[in-house]
Amino acid sequence: MNKMKVITLSCALLCMLCVACNTQTKERELTVREALAARRSVRFYTNDTLTNKELMDILWAANGPSRENRRTAPSAINAQDINLYVCTAYGVSHYEAASQTLRAVTEQDIRPLFMGQNKFMLSAPVTILLISDLKAFGERIPLEYSANLGRIDGGIVSENISLYCTSVGLGTVPCAPPMDNDSIRSVLGLDEAQLPLMYHPIGWPEN
Repeated sequence: MNKMKVITLSCALLCMLCVACNTQTKERELTVREALAARRSVRFYTNDTLTNKELMDILWAANGPSRENRRTAPSAINAQDINLYVCTAYGVSHYEAASQTLRAVTEQDIRPLFMGQNKFMLSAPVTILLISDLKAFGERIPLEYSANLGRIDGGIVSENISLYCTSVGLGTVPCAPPMDNDSIRSVLGLDEAQLPLMYHPIGWPEN
């Protein structure tokens, strides 16, 4: 994908996210304790989209930079193996945590490759796909064991997403059905050591 195409796709994704700001208002964000008590699985969403700021805030809370060489989500041996891919009907972008930006990857809608039987997720304006890069653990950890660590790290990021969304009035649900991993890797340009784990459809709750 050439540079101009990447820029065009990034702009298209951001415009799509900002077309219609949600009409809901939030007096304040919930405290951690309140978010823990209020968290629920949401599978039905309104037609309201997310603004770019709302999306970037979710990504930062999920696994963004917190302080020097650290993330908002802990990871085994600080491997920082979890990568976040923003998936919509208009394509896929990768969250670049260090620069707090989105890098366009493809114009293809890959959601059918990982949604399983969860067709409801297609109504969410955004879905975040979590992928663990097992190479981040290094050679000292066997590949078969690093997969377990990756799944644990993914679960931590998933909870960050759930709690942050709850705190600002958004709805989500963690999903981990069987996925077409080979096709996902092929479209996103990934290798065998990059393991798709789970995803979060995100939107404004219908009720």
